[in-house]
This record gives sequence, structure tokens and C-alpha cells, in this order.
Amino acid sequence: MAQKESYNELIFQLGDLAREHLADAEHPSPAMQKVFEAEDVLLARREELAAIEEQINEADAVYQDFLAGQEEEKLEQKTIVSKWRVAVAGVEGRSRDIKKKLSTQRATMRYQKLSLKRSEEKHKDLELREAHEIKKVALSRENLKKLRLQIMRMQRDLEDLEYEFKQVLTPRPGQPGAQGILAHKRILEMEDEAEEKQAEHDEKMKELDELAAAKEEEIKLDEEELDAALFELGEETYGERTNHPELNPLYQRLDKAS
Repeated sequence: MAQKESYNELIFQLGDLAREHLADAEHPSPAMQKVFEAEDVLLARREELAAIEEQINEADAVYQDFLAGQEEEKLEQKTIVSKWRVAVAGVEGRSRDIKKKLSTQRATMRYQKLSLKRSEEKHKDLELREAHEIKKVALSRENLKKLRLQIMRMQRDLEDLEYEFKQVLTPRPGQPGAQGILAHKRILEMEDEAEEKQAEHDEKMKELDELAAAKEEEIKLDEEELDAALFELGEETYGERTNHPELNPLYQRLDKAS
């Protein structure tokens, strides 16, 4: 004995066929209008996702161009350093030590600034949701103040290190091998630039990836809405048994479906 076909599956097929063959009606039915609206929403959402993906590709292309440009310049500077190797050796050790401290300080500063940004957002939300909790809001405000002061102190320490770094790598007037020292300085500056650029790039890509993931979830919901609208169109079409050579065979199958 042949197994009965699924009513739900056939209704959905009917809705899909109705959308294909009855969409040009002069006065679309309410169910057909819902399908049109659901399609418009889904199309707009997919375009939004495509725009985010384009931003991701553009950001990555810009970053790759930056890396390529750095590599080219670094080769040029290394050639100069090699030519004046003896002069560079005199400042290399100390400059590397300061550079290491600078890298650590800058990474900490980036982290602290992100923490401040998140804390400010949480405080703003707290003021909106729990304005009646005066002590809690006041404590949050005080913590923000402490964090800002901490960042200001770190900024001063960072500026002192940067000044020391600049002094070590600034040749005296007429100093032999000055070109090599300046090339070495430029290489270290480029390493800093690379760290900053990577941090910015990683943060940007993280934000865009999160936006894309959220948009994909919205698209899934929109696809479900479209499926529901097509199902409703199928039920409406079956109820009216709209005469059409492509649809008529399904009515008979639906009559026998379970």
C-alpha cells in the first residue's frame, strides 16, 4: 500500500507554485501580498549582509596593502642598517629594551581604553535601568573616574618612555653612521605601527564578524517568515482551488494527503 503524501509538504509546494504562476494577478490576494513583503524584507537583509561582507573584504585588502608596503620599506631600511652596522650596534641594545617596554605599555593602554569604553557603556545602561539605586550608580561613576585617572597616569608614563626612546635614537649633529641609526629607528617605528595596525584590524574584523553573524541570524528568521507566508499562500490557494494547469494536479494529491 502506497504511503500517503504529507499535507504540509504539499501545501508548501502549492504555495511555491502559486508564487511562481499567480504573482502577476492584477489584484494580489492578502496571502500573496504577505509573500511579496516577506521577500522584500529578506532581500534587503541579504543586501545588508553583502554590504558587511564587502566591508570585511575591503578592510582586509587595506591591511594586506599596509603589510606589503611595510615589507618593502623594511628591506630598504635594513640595507642602510647593514651598511652602518657598527654605529647601529652602539644604540641597538638600549633601544630594543625601551621598545619592548613601549610595546607592553601600548598594549596595556589599548586594553585599558577598551575597558573604559565598556565600563562607560555599562554605566550609561545602569543609569537608565537602575537610576533609583543611587549608591550603585554613584559607585559605578567613582569606578569610572578611577579608571580615567589610571589611564591618564599611564599616558604620562608612556610619553616619558617615548621621549627617552627618541633621545636614544636621535644622532648628534655630524655623528658618523647617523643614517644607520635613523634607519634602525625607522624599523622600530614600523614595528610599532604594525602592532597598532594589527590591533585596529583585529578589533575592526571582530566587530564586522559579529555584525555579519547577527545579520545571518536575522536572515534565518526572515527565511522562516517567508516560508510561513508561502505556506499560508498554499492554504489560501488550496481553499479557493484557483484554476491553473500547474496547480490543479496538486489539489487532487492534497485531497488524498494525510
